[in-house]
Amino acid sequence: MDELSEQFGSEDFNPDKFVKEISRRCVGGIELLQQRAKIQNLADETNSILKKNVYHNYALFIETAKEISRVEGDMYQLSHLLSEQRSILSTLISTSIFQNQERLPMNDTETSKDEDENTKLRRKQALSDIAEKIEGCINLTENSGRYFLYEGDLTELDAIDNSQIRKLHAYLLSDVLLLTSTITNRRTPARYKLETVYDVNNLAIVNVKDMKNAFKLLAFPDTRVFQASNSQAKKEWLEKFEEAKKLHMTSQSRKRGSISVEPKSPAPNHSFDFSNNPFDEPEDDADDTEEFPDWLLEVAEDLDVLIVERHFEDAYSLIEKTRNYLKESPPSNEILVQDILGKVDVRVKTLTEILTKELEVTPERSYQSDLRPARRAVRLLNTLQKSTQACDMFLKLCSNILKTRLKEVKRETATAVYVRQLSAVFFSNLCDMAKEFQFQAFPNNPYCASSFVVWCTKEVSNFMSQLIRQVFVPQLSIAVLSKCVEHLRFYSEQLTEFGLDITYQIDGQLRTPLNRVLMETKEKLTHSIDEKAADEKWQSTNLKTKSQAEKLISEFNELGIVGVEKHITGDFRLELSNNTLWFARTCAQLMQNSSFIVPNILQDIEQIIYDIITHYIEHVVNALQSGKFNAEKAAIERNIQFLAEDFIPSCEVLYEKYFGMPSMRLRHMRNELKT
Repeated sequence: MDELSEQFGSEDFNPDKFVKEISRRCVGGIELLQQRAKIQNLADETNSILKKNVYHNYALFIETAKEISRVEGDMYQLSHLLSEQRSILSTLISTSIFQNQERLPMNDTETSKDEDENTKLRRKQALSDIAEKIEGCINLTENSGRYFLYEGDLTELDAIDNSQIRKLHAYLLSDVLLLTSTITNRRTPARYKLETVYDVNNLAIVNVKDMKNAFKLLAFPDTRVFQASNSQAKKEWLEKFEEAKKLHMTSQSRKRGSISVEPKSPAPNHSFDFSNNPFDEPEDDADDTEEFPDWLLEVAEDLDVLIVERHFEDAYSLIEKTRNYLKESPPSNEILVQDILGKVDVRVKTLTEILTKELEVTPERSYQSDLRPARRAVRLLNTLQKSTQACDMFLKLCSNILKTRLKEVKRETATAVYVRQLSAVFFSNLCDMAKEFQFQAFPNNPYCASSFVVWCTKEVSNFMSQLIRQVFVPQLSIAVLSKCVEHLRFYSEQLTEFGLDITYQIDGQLRTPLNRVLMETKEKLTHSIDEKAADEKWQSTNLKTKSQAEKLISEFNELGIVGVEKHITGDFRLELSNNTLWFARTCAQLMQNSSFIVPNILQDIEQIIYDIITHYIEHVVNALQSGKFNAEKAAIERNIQFLAEDFIPSCEVLYEKYFGMPSMRLRHMRNELKT
């Protein structure tokens, strides 16, 4: 084994040469099989070692991945802060302490104006050219400050498996990103068709280092992956995106300065009096510039970062902090307040959509085993006052889990065992979901509690419908049916601990199939009575030995039928026919099995028992009155005596024992037989 390992591990190992050497050295198929077994053992051993190494370093891999994720987040935040600081410094440098600076007597003022006009014209012409190339393009020249930055071909990749989706052509302007697709059959001057428009302020770009020439665009709430044609193109895309973000931040900073600061400089004049300090303003005016804290002005960008990094709790805390601040200390600038609240509402909507998707069941995200991973999303949706959405998604998730768990139960056993397994899986999972719903997901929420009751009723109805179609088939015996009903009632009673009594619903759905099975049982017994009556000889039963007699008496006593011992003679002969014994045993078992059936069909059960006994008694009476069995008349009368004095009274006792109330029909039958 060590020799094989060294051969395979050598740098100059040649598979073809190795195979030829083995073929030359081995004689016959046995030696070749031995060599194959050695190689297979080496492969198994190597595989085992690799698995052990992976398992040994698995925790380290996870920690490393977490650290990398934290570092990426920190780097993104640092980059964001540095960019913002640079833009603020640029704004401070370019800001003059005087108003209407263009009116100062400078020699190159007119020249600068001409250059600015030419630049604006060139930018406008470039935007017009782009608009002509794109079918369905927006009006690019409506924004006077917009200009072209970069364009190029990009390949969109799948965010999960990195497979190629399609080719796109992108245009990056100072404030928007245009994604277009190529028009194959051109009948217009346009070369591209507009697909998507993104605002630069709502975009974040992330470099993907583990994939060649790729980068991610975080466009809330979606994440899209693109691949440039080469490394130089990727570098230029990243630089131009950074430039666009800086331009946007600079523009925003200037707007904030114009809103929060109201300069009170003197009227414009070509001569300056330096004895007047331009910063000598009242203290009240200085306080007006501090009306809005920095964190409040940057709340939209901070929320975007927190949502992208999946710090949902921190995002919610910042949302509540913003709302409470604006409610308790409302600034005087109502326009800016409404702008901030509008941006916060947009982020709340985005956060809600992301949390809702967290509760969706997809191939990448499965909740087949547990509901605990969904607690975070449900809790956050509740705090965002989105309990209705959270409840709907949570219940859909529960339905999917129930469906999956029921599919895992295979019907490879007897019917009663299969029903027991199904009932155990369904109702135990339903109990776990009720516990999770009441104590973890939606505690003290009456509206959601009513939704859960409706959902639970629907799921039980679907489960019972499926079970009835699979189990309650024709030719099902009453004994198997009673076991199935017993299992259903036993496991469904677990839900009463959570205030859910669904036994009435189960009883209602079982009524029709149970009636059908009972009627089939009645028809079978009636047919059996008719068949046995045709062969009836009215002969006594020979028990042969004392032990056999004691065994028969014990059996009937256990069934609840007394008085059999009175009809046994000294030579261990039972003065009852085999058909009478069979009928008495069958009726007792029928009542015992029917005791597990739901009480809302008790009258039907009583009627069936009464009809079966009546049918057998009619058969005995007809035999007595027909004249065919004159020699066996005494034996027939003893059978009638047993039925009237022992069997029917025993049936009355059994009926009251199993069903909790006396049977008036059986009492009326006993009185008729006495007469």
